[in-house]
Amino acid sequence: MEEFWNVYDKFRNKTDKIIKRDSDEWLKEGEYHVVITGIIQNSRSQILITKRNKNKKVYPGLWECTGGSVKAGESSIEAVIREINEEIGVELKPTDGKLVGTIQKSNYFRDVWKFKKEVIKEDINYNDGEVIDFKWVSLEEYANLYNKGEIVPSGDFVIEMLKGKELEEER
Repeated sequence: MEEFWNVYDKFRNKTDKIIKRDSDEWLKEGEYHVVITGIIQNSRSQILITKRNKNKKVYPGLWECTGGSVKAGESSIEAVIREINEEIGVELKPTDGKLVGTIQKSNYFRDVWKFKKEVIKEDINYNDGEVIDFKWVSLEEYANLYNKGEIVPSGDFVIEMLKGKELEEER
């Protein structure tokens, strides 16, 4: 199914432009789209990571927190809930999520959402074939996997964001 993205300026103001993902038209300098990452954390402060299918073009077989692109007309929270449901079958509500922060890169804004939820093996469904496995890890284990090259390269922000937010929550 074709996917379309809204285009934003460097201040995250939505422009009138919409582009088709994987088309010949790509974002020009000063144009951005929005991507999301959903971090699911259990009561033991472990985070749920998923393994990308080995057939994926980008970062096959590496671990990550579930994420994707915000489709045209969709909000950031709607996108993260949709992606988590599509990839692992876990149902979440907007009120379950908390925006941890936003990172601005060369052509996208990444919204990072955190959800507190106990997820068991029976809750997981690999609906769309993008994901082939999951596991719970501590932030330290995540960092070790990242340092060994087993986490997608863009996953470094998870370590920094969660360390900072966990310290805030302890105060």
